[in-house]
Amino acid sequence: MSTFKSPSKKFLTVWAEVDLGQLRRNARAIRSHLGRDGARILAIVKADAYGHGMKAVAAALESEGVNFFGVANIDEAAELRGVCPGARILVLGSFHKSQVPAYLEHRVIPTISSLEDADVLERILGRRKRSGRFPVHVKFDTGMGRLGIWHEEADHFLAGLAGRKGLAVEGAYTHFANADRRDKMPTTRQILFFNAAVKKLASFGFSPSDLHSANSLGLARFRTAHFNLVRPGILLYGINPIGSGKMPITGLEPILSLKTRISFLRDVEKGRAISYGSTYRTSKKTRIATLPVGYSHGYRVGFSNRAFALVRGIRCRVVGRVTMDHTLIDVGAVPSARRWDEVTLIGAEGKERVSSEELAALIGTVPYEIPCAIHSRIPRVYLNSNPLKNAGYR
Repeated sequence: MSTFKSPSKKFLTVWAEVDLGQLRRNARAIRSHLGRDGARILAIVKADAYGHGMKAVAAALESEGVNFFGVANIDEAAELRGVCPGARILVLGSFHKSQVPAYLEHRVIPTISSLEDADVLERILGRRKRSGRFPVHVKFDTGMGRLGIWHEEADHFLAGLAGRKGLAVEGAYTHFANADRRDKMPTTRQILFFNAAVKKLASFGFSPSDLHSANSLGLARFRTAHFNLVRPGILLYGINPIGSGKMPITGLEPILSLKTRISFLRDVEKGRAISYGSTYRTSKKTRIATLPVGYSHGYRVGFSNRAFALVRGIRCRVVGRVTMDHTLIDVGAVPSARRWDEVTLIGAEGKERVSSEELAALIGTVPYEIPCAIHSRIPRVYLNSNPLKNAGYR
Protein backbone atom coordinates (compact mmCIF):
# COMPACT_ATOMS: atom_id res chain seq x y z
CA MET A 1 0.00 0.00 0.00
CA SER A 2 1.41 3.38 -0.97
CA THR A 3 2.00 6.29 1.36
CA PHE A 4 1.04 9.82 0.36
CA LYS A 5 2.03 13.12 1.92
CA SER A 6 -0.75 15.27 3.29
CA PRO A 7 -0.41 19.04 3.05
CA SER A 8 -0.59 20.86 6.35
CA LYS A 9 -4.02 22.45 6.73
CA LYS A 10 -2.42 25.34 8.60
CA PHE A 11 -0.89 26.70 5.38
CA LEU A 12 -3.88 26.22 3.09
CA THR A 13 -6.50 28.76 2.08
CA VAL A 14 -8.69 26.30 0.13
CA TRP A 15 -8.74 22.55 0.80
CA ALA A 16 -10.96 19.48 0.93
CA GLU A 17 -10.95 17.22 3.97
CA VAL A 18 -11.70 13.53 3.36
CA ASP A 19 -12.45 11.32 6.35
CA LEU A 20 -11.08 7.86 5.54
CA GLY A 21 -12.37 6.49 8.83
CA GLN A 22 -15.93 7.39 7.82
CA LEU A 23 -15.28 5.87 4.40
CA ARG A 24 -14.47 2.57 6.08
CA ARG A 25 -17.60 2.80 8.21
CA ASN A 26 -19.66 3.48 5.08
CA ALA A 27 -18.22 0.34 3.47
CA ARG A 28 -19.18 -1.65 6.57
CA ALA A 29 -22.70 -0.20 6.51
CA ILE A 30 -23.10 -1.33 2.90
CA ARG A 31 -21.82 -4.80 3.79
CA SER A 32 -24.29 -4.92 6.68
CA HIS A 33 -27.11 -4.02 4.30
CA LEU A 34 -26.07 -6.83 1.97
CA GLY A 35 -26.44 -9.21 4.90
CA ARG A 36 -26.19 -12.87 4.05
CA ASP A 37 -26.52 -12.40 0.30
CA GLY A 38 -22.84 -13.13 -0.07
CA ALA A 39 -22.37 -10.26 -2.51
CA ARG A 40 -18.96 -8.60 -2.50
CA ILE A 41 -18.16 -4.95 -3.14
CA LEU A 42 -16.79 -3.76 -6.45
CA ALA A 43 -15.98 -0.19 -5.38
CA ILE A 44 -16.41 2.48 -8.03
CA VAL A 45 -13.51 4.92 -7.80
CA LYS A 46 -13.68 6.54 -11.24
CA ALA A 47 -13.40 10.31 -11.65
CA ASP A 48 -10.78 10.42 -8.89
CA ALA A 49 -13.20 8.59 -6.58
CA TYR A 50 -15.91 11.15 -7.37
CA GLY A 51 -13.51 13.95 -6.46
CA HIS A 52 -12.43 12.45 -3.14
CA GLY A 53 -9.02 11.20 -4.32
CA MET A 54 -8.78 7.77 -5.91
CA LYS A 55 -5.42 6.70 -4.49
CA ALA A 56 -6.17 7.35 -0.83
CA VAL A 57 -9.77 6.12 -1.11
CA ALA A 58 -8.72 2.84 -2.75
CA ALA A 59 -5.93 2.29 -0.22
CA ALA A 60 -8.37 2.80 2.65
CA LEU A 61 -10.99 0.50 1.12
CA GLU A 62 -8.36 -2.15 0.45
CA SER A 63 -7.47 -2.09 4.15
CA GLU A 64 -11.16 -2.77 4.78
CA GLY A 65 -11.06 -5.90 2.64
CA VAL A 66 -12.28 -4.46 -0.67
CA ASN A 67 -10.08 -5.84 -3.45
CA PHE A 68 -12.06 -5.11 -6.62
CA PHE A 69 -12.35 -1.63 -8.12
CA GLY A 70 -14.15 -0.09 -11.09
CA VAL A 71 -12.73 2.82 -13.10
CA ALA A 72 -13.70 4.65 -16.28
CA ASN A 73 -10.62 4.16 -18.45
CA ILE A 74 -7.18 2.60 -18.71
CA ASP A 75 -5.39 5.74 -17.49
CA GLU A 76 -7.26 5.60 -14.20
CA ALA A 77 -6.59 1.87 -14.00
CA ALA A 78 -2.84 2.28 -14.50
CA GLU A 79 -2.72 4.93 -11.78
CA LEU A 80 -4.70 2.73 -9.43
CA ARG A 81 -2.48 -0.27 -10.08
CA GLY A 82 0.44 1.63 -8.56
CA VAL A 83 -1.48 1.94 -5.29
CA CYS A 84 -3.18 -1.45 -5.15
CA PRO A 85 -0.83 -3.94 -6.84
CA GLY A 86 -2.86 -6.98 -5.81
CA ALA A 87 -6.36 -5.69 -6.50
CA ARG A 88 -8.63 -6.59 -9.40
CA ILE A 89 -9.46 -3.62 -11.61
CA LEU A 90 -12.31 -3.41 -14.13
CA VAL A 91 -12.54 -0.65 -16.74
CA LEU A 92 -16.21 0.17 -17.23
CA GLY A 93 -15.71 2.13 -20.45
CA SER A 94 -14.69 1.13 -23.97
CA PHE A 95 -11.14 0.58 -25.16
CA HIS A 96 -9.19 1.34 -28.34
CA LYS A 97 -6.82 -1.17 -29.87
CA SER A 98 -3.86 1.07 -29.02
CA GLN A 99 -4.73 0.73 -25.33
CA VAL A 100 -4.74 -3.07 -25.18
CA PRO A 101 -1.01 -3.37 -24.32
CA ALA A 102 -1.63 -1.22 -21.23
CA TYR A 103 -4.45 -3.56 -20.16
CA LEU A 104 -2.02 -6.46 -20.40
CA GLU A 105 0.83 -4.63 -18.67
CA HIS A 106 -1.27 -3.48 -15.72
CA ARG A 107 -3.41 -6.63 -15.46
CA VAL A 108 -6.65 -4.75 -16.01
CA ILE A 109 -9.97 -6.34 -16.98
CA PRO A 110 -11.62 -4.78 -20.06
CA THR A 111 -15.34 -4.55 -20.75
CA ILE A 112 -16.53 -6.18 -23.98
CA SER A 113 -19.57 -4.49 -25.51
CA SER A 114 -19.44 -5.99 -29.01
CA LEU A 115 -17.91 -8.74 -31.13
CA GLU A 116 -15.63 -6.06 -32.56
CA ASP A 117 -14.14 -5.63 -29.06
CA ALA A 118 -13.55 -9.38 -28.85
CA ASP A 119 -11.93 -9.41 -32.31
CA VAL A 120 -9.52 -6.61 -31.36
CA LEU A 121 -8.42 -8.42 -28.21
CA GLU A 122 -8.03 -11.76 -29.99
CA ARG A 123 -5.85 -10.28 -32.75
CA ILE A 124 -3.51 -8.51 -30.34
CA LEU A 125 -3.30 -11.49 -27.98
CA GLY A 126 -2.52 -13.72 -30.96
CA ARG A 127 0.32 -11.50 -32.14
CA ARG A 128 1.80 -11.46 -28.66
CA LYS A 129 1.57 -15.25 -28.36
CA ARG A 130 0.35 -14.82 -24.80
CA SER A 131 -0.19 -18.00 -22.82
CA GLY A 132 -3.45 -18.50 -20.95
CA ARG A 133 -6.75 -16.73 -21.42
CA PHE A 134 -7.23 -13.01 -20.89
CA PRO A 135 -10.08 -12.18 -18.45
CA VAL A 136 -12.92 -9.98 -19.67
CA HIS A 137 -16.33 -8.85 -18.47
CA VAL A 138 -19.22 -8.82 -20.93
CA LYS A 139 -21.71 -5.98 -20.66
CA PHE A 140 -25.36 -6.41 -21.63
CA ASP A 141 -27.49 -3.35 -22.33
CA THR A 142 -30.84 -4.04 -20.70
CA GLY A 143 -32.20 -0.51 -20.94
CA MET A 144 -29.50 2.11 -20.38
CA GLY A 145 -28.83 2.57 -24.10
CA ARG A 146 -25.20 3.54 -23.59
CA LEU A 147 -22.74 0.62 -23.76
CA GLY A 148 -23.10 -3.12 -24.12
CA ILE A 149 -24.72 -5.80 -26.23
CA TRP A 150 -28.47 -5.36 -26.56
CA HIS A 151 -29.93 -8.11 -24.41
CA GLU A 152 -32.19 -9.14 -27.31
CA GLU A 153 -29.07 -9.84 -29.39
CA ALA A 154 -27.36 -12.00 -26.76
CA ASP A 155 -27.72 -15.21 -28.81
CA HIS A 156 -25.96 -13.78 -31.85
CA PHE A 157 -23.21 -12.22 -29.74
CA LEU A 158 -22.57 -15.32 -27.62
CA ALA A 159 -22.49 -17.57 -30.68
CA GLY A 160 -19.76 -15.33 -32.08
CA LEU A 161 -17.89 -15.27 -28.77
CA ALA A 162 -17.98 -19.02 -28.16
CA GLY A 163 -14.87 -20.97 -29.05
CA ARG A 164 -12.47 -18.05 -28.73
CA LYS A 165 -9.48 -19.54 -26.98
CA GLY A 166 -7.79 -16.27 -26.02
CA LEU A 167 -10.56 -14.84 -23.83
CA ALA A 168 -11.99 -15.93 -20.49
CA VAL A 169 -15.41 -14.50 -19.68
CA GLU A 170 -14.92 -13.99 -15.95
CA GLY A 171 -17.83 -11.62 -15.53
CA ALA A 172 -21.06 -10.27 -16.96
CA TYR A 173 -22.95 -7.15 -15.97
CA THR A 174 -25.51 -4.52 -16.82
CA HIS A 175 -26.33 -1.02 -15.61
CA PHE A 176 -29.63 0.41 -14.38
CA ALA A 177 -31.14 3.50 -15.97
CA ASN A 178 -33.93 4.19 -13.47
CA ALA A 179 -32.93 2.84 -10.06
CA ASP A 180 -33.84 6.22 -8.56
CA ARG A 181 -37.45 6.17 -9.77
CA ARG A 182 -40.28 5.58 -7.35
CA ASP A 183 -41.76 3.20 -9.89
CA LYS A 184 -39.62 0.06 -9.55
CA MET A 185 -40.95 -1.67 -12.66
CA PRO A 186 -38.33 -0.36 -15.16
CA THR A 187 -35.48 -1.65 -12.98
CA THR A 188 -37.30 -4.90 -12.27
CA ARG A 189 -37.56 -5.44 -16.04
CA GLN A 190 -33.85 -4.81 -16.43
CA ILE A 191 -33.11 -7.42 -13.75
CA LEU A 192 -35.29 -9.93 -15.61
CA PHE A 193 -33.54 -9.16 -18.90
CA PHE A 194 -30.14 -9.60 -17.27
CA ASN A 195 -31.17 -12.90 -15.69
CA ALA A 196 -32.22 -14.11 -19.14
CA ALA A 197 -28.85 -13.07 -20.58
CA VAL A 198 -27.05 -14.93 -17.77
CA LYS A 199 -28.99 -18.10 -18.63
CA LYS A 200 -27.97 -17.70 -22.26
CA LEU A 201 -24.34 -17.41 -21.19
CA ALA A 202 -24.65 -20.81 -19.54
CA SER A 203 -26.32 -22.31 -22.61
CA PHE A 204 -23.31 -21.28 -24.71
CA GLY A 205 -20.87 -22.83 -22.26
CA PHE A 206 -19.85 -19.71 -20.33
CA SER A 207 -19.77 -19.75 -16.53
CA PRO A 208 -18.69 -16.28 -15.34
CA SER A 209 -17.75 -16.10 -11.68
CA ASP A 210 -18.72 -12.42 -11.38
CA LEU A 211 -22.27 -11.24 -12.01
CA HIS A 212 -23.22 -7.66 -11.19
CA SER A 213 -25.94 -5.16 -11.96
CA ALA A 214 -26.52 -3.05 -8.84
CA ASN A 215 -25.19 0.48 -8.61
CA SER A 216 -25.66 2.43 -5.37
CA LEU A 217 -29.45 2.70 -5.54
CA GLY A 218 -29.73 -0.70 -7.16
CA LEU A 219 -28.08 -2.38 -4.17
CA ALA A 220 -30.09 -0.26 -1.72
CA ARG A 221 -33.53 -0.85 -3.28
CA PHE A 222 -33.41 -4.14 -5.21
CA ARG A 223 -32.31 -7.27 -3.35
CA THR A 224 -32.73 -9.38 -6.49
CA ALA A 225 -30.08 -7.23 -8.17
CA HIS A 226 -27.27 -8.16 -5.80
CA PHE A 227 -26.02 -11.31 -7.58
CA ASN A 228 -22.48 -11.88 -6.23
CA LEU A 229 -21.07 -8.37 -6.75
CA VAL A 230 -22.48 -4.89 -6.18
CA ARG A 231 -21.06 -1.62 -7.48
CA PRO A 232 -21.45 1.13 -4.86
CA GLY A 233 -20.14 4.51 -5.87
CA ILE A 234 -21.78 7.63 -4.47
CA LEU A 235 -23.05 5.78 -1.36
CA LEU A 236 -19.49 4.91 -0.35
CA TYR A 237 -18.86 8.63 -0.11
CA GLY A 238 -21.96 9.22 2.02
CA ILE A 239 -23.97 11.19 -0.52
CA ASN A 240 -27.63 10.46 -1.25
CA PRO A 241 -28.03 9.66 -4.98
CA ILE A 242 -31.63 10.82 -4.93
CA GLY A 243 -30.61 14.18 -3.50
CA SER A 244 -33.29 14.54 -0.84
CA GLY A 245 -35.00 12.54 1.84
CA LYS A 246 -33.68 9.76 4.00
CA MET A 247 -30.40 8.05 3.13
CA PRO A 248 -31.33 4.69 1.53
CA ILE A 249 -28.94 2.75 3.82
CA THR A 250 -28.52 3.50 7.52
CA GLY A 251 -25.12 4.38 8.92
CA LEU A 252 -23.83 6.33 5.92
CA GLU A 253 -22.33 9.79 6.39
CA PRO A 254 -20.54 12.20 4.03
CA ILE A 255 -16.77 11.86 4.04
CA LEU A 256 -15.86 15.15 2.34
CA SER A 257 -15.79 18.75 3.53
CA LEU A 258 -14.75 21.67 1.33
CA LYS A 259 -13.15 24.50 3.29
CA THR A 260 -11.61 27.90 2.78
CA ARG A 261 -10.73 30.97 4.83
CA ILE A 262 -11.76 34.61 5.01
CA SER A 263 -9.01 36.37 3.05
CA PHE A 264 -10.51 39.86 3.32
CA LEU A 265 -13.17 41.36 5.60
CA ARG A 266 -14.76 44.77 5.81
CA ASP A 267 -17.82 46.75 6.83
CA VAL A 268 -20.09 47.66 3.94
CA GLU A 269 -22.74 50.39 3.92
CA LYS A 270 -26.32 49.91 2.75
CA GLY A 271 -26.76 50.05 -1.03
CA ARG A 272 -23.31 48.82 -2.04
CA ALA A 273 -23.12 46.75 -5.25
CA ILE A 274 -21.31 43.43 -4.89
CA SER A 275 -19.28 41.58 -7.59
CA TYR A 276 -19.66 41.34 -11.38
CA GLY A 277 -22.90 42.57 -12.86
CA SER A 278 -23.91 44.18 -9.56
CA THR A 279 -26.42 41.37 -9.08
CA TYR A 280 -26.52 42.04 -5.34
CA ARG A 281 -26.81 45.24 -3.33
CA THR A 282 -26.61 45.33 0.43
CA SER A 283 -30.00 46.01 2.02
CA LYS A 284 -28.41 47.30 5.23
CA LYS A 285 -25.03 47.98 6.76
CA THR A 286 -23.26 44.66 7.15
CA ARG A 287 -19.91 42.88 6.93
CA ILE A 288 -18.80 41.21 3.72
CA ALA A 289 -16.11 38.52 3.71
CA THR A 290 -14.05 37.63 0.65
CA LEU A 291 -13.19 33.95 0.19
CA PRO A 292 -10.31 32.89 -2.10
CA VAL A 293 -12.37 30.27 -3.93
CA GLY A 294 -14.39 30.45 -7.13
CA TYR A 295 -15.50 28.59 -10.22
CA SER A 296 -11.92 27.72 -11.19
CA HIS A 297 -11.91 25.58 -8.04
CA GLY A 298 -15.25 23.98 -8.93
CA TYR A 299 -17.42 26.25 -6.77
CA ARG A 300 -20.15 26.94 -9.30
CA VAL A 301 -21.38 30.28 -10.63
CA GLY A 302 -24.88 28.92 -10.05
CA PHE A 303 -24.31 29.29 -6.31
CA SER A 304 -24.29 33.08 -6.71
CA ASN A 305 -26.76 34.80 -4.35
CA ARG A 306 -28.18 31.38 -3.42
CA ALA A 307 -25.78 29.12 -1.54
CA PHE A 308 -24.71 29.33 2.09
CA ALA A 309 -21.36 28.85 3.79
CA LEU A 310 -20.71 28.16 7.47
CA VAL A 311 -18.72 30.59 9.61
CA ARG A 312 -18.33 29.62 13.26
CA GLY A 313 -21.33 27.34 12.86
CA ILE A 314 -23.62 30.04 11.41
CA ARG A 315 -25.07 29.94 7.87
CA CYS A 316 -23.91 32.94 5.83
CA ARG A 317 -25.31 33.63 2.37
CA VAL A 318 -23.19 33.89 -0.74
CA VAL A 319 -23.75 37.40 -2.13
CA GLY A 320 -23.00 38.61 -5.61
CA ARG A 321 -21.67 36.57 -8.49
CA VAL A 322 -19.16 33.79 -7.82
CA THR A 323 -16.03 34.72 -9.78
CA MET A 324 -13.07 32.71 -11.05
CA ASP A 325 -11.05 32.88 -7.83
CA HIS A 326 -13.24 34.66 -5.29
CA THR A 327 -16.62 34.36 -3.60
CA LEU A 328 -18.25 36.85 -1.24
CA ILE A 329 -20.43 36.06 1.77
CA ASP A 330 -22.42 38.21 4.18
CA VAL A 331 -21.08 37.64 7.71
CA GLY A 332 -23.16 40.33 9.39
CA ALA A 333 -24.70 37.63 11.61
CA VAL A 334 -21.25 36.62 12.86
CA PRO A 335 -19.77 39.68 14.61
CA SER A 336 -16.93 37.55 15.97
CA ALA A 337 -15.73 36.58 12.48
CA ARG A 338 -12.12 37.49 11.80
CA ARG A 339 -9.81 37.52 8.80
CA TRP A 340 -8.38 34.03 8.07
CA ASP A 341 -11.17 32.31 9.99
CA GLU A 342 -12.08 28.88 8.61
CA VAL A 343 -15.18 28.70 6.39
CA THR A 344 -17.04 25.53 5.43
CA LEU A 345 -18.48 25.49 1.90
CA ILE A 346 -19.48 21.81 2.02
CA GLY A 347 -19.74 19.97 5.30
CA ALA A 348 -20.86 20.45 8.89
CA GLU A 349 -20.09 22.85 11.72
CA GLY A 350 -21.93 22.22 14.96
CA LYS A 351 -25.60 21.62 14.19
CA GLU A 352 -25.46 23.19 10.74
CA ARG A 353 -24.55 21.49 7.47
CA VAL A 354 -24.20 22.48 3.83
CA SER A 355 -24.49 19.27 1.85
CA SER A 356 -23.68 18.29 -1.72
CA GLU A 357 -27.36 17.42 -2.06
CA GLU A 358 -28.38 20.96 -1.02
CA LEU A 359 -25.97 22.59 -3.47
CA ALA A 360 -27.04 20.28 -6.30
CA ALA A 361 -30.69 21.22 -5.74
CA LEU A 362 -29.82 24.92 -5.98
CA ILE A 363 -28.51 24.56 -9.53
CA GLY A 364 -30.77 21.76 -10.75
CA THR A 365 -28.16 19.04 -11.05
CA VAL A 366 -27.40 15.65 -9.49
CA PRO A 367 -25.44 15.37 -6.21
CA TYR A 368 -22.70 13.41 -8.01
CA GLU A 369 -21.66 16.55 -9.88
CA ILE A 370 -20.79 18.57 -6.78
CA PRO A 371 -17.78 16.58 -5.47
CA CYS A 372 -16.72 15.60 -9.00
CA ALA A 373 -16.44 19.30 -9.87
CA ILE A 374 -13.96 20.07 -7.08
CA HIS A 375 -10.81 20.85 -9.04
CA SER A 376 -7.62 18.88 -8.66
CA ARG A 377 -5.84 22.16 -7.83
CA ILE A 378 -7.48 21.92 -4.39
CA PRO A 379 -5.39 19.81 -1.98
CA ARG A 380 -7.15 16.86 -0.35
CA VAL A 381 -6.32 16.52 3.34
CA TYR A 382 -7.00 12.98 4.55
CA LEU A 383 -8.27 12.44 8.07
CA ASN A 384 -8.57 9.21 9.97
CA SER A 385 -11.25 9.43 12.60
CA ASN A 386 -10.64 5.69 12.94
CA PRO A 387 -6.89 5.52 12.23
CA LEU A 388 -5.70 3.21 9.47
CA LYS A 389 -2.36 1.49 9.57
CA ASN A 390 -0.29 2.63 6.59
CA ALA A 391 -3.11 4.86 5.30
CA GLY A 392 -1.56 7.63 3.31
CA TYR A 393 -2.30 10.96 1.76
CA ARG A 394 -2.17 12.55 -1.65
